[in-house]
Amino acid sequence: MGRVVPEISEEDVREISLYSYRIMYERIGDTIYIHGVIHQRRHFKPEDLQRK
Repeated sequence: MGRVVPEISEEDVREISLYSYRIMYERIGDTIYIHGVIHQRRHFKPEDLQRK
């Protein structure tokens, strides 16, 4: 579900839009990790993504 985040271009990192927000997540195995919830008007940079 969701689309690949264009700024990242990794198949496992995806986003869905909800109202004015981009919800970025990654599925690893059976677990979903939310990496960020970002307002769509904000300029997003890949280094802003919260990943371990």
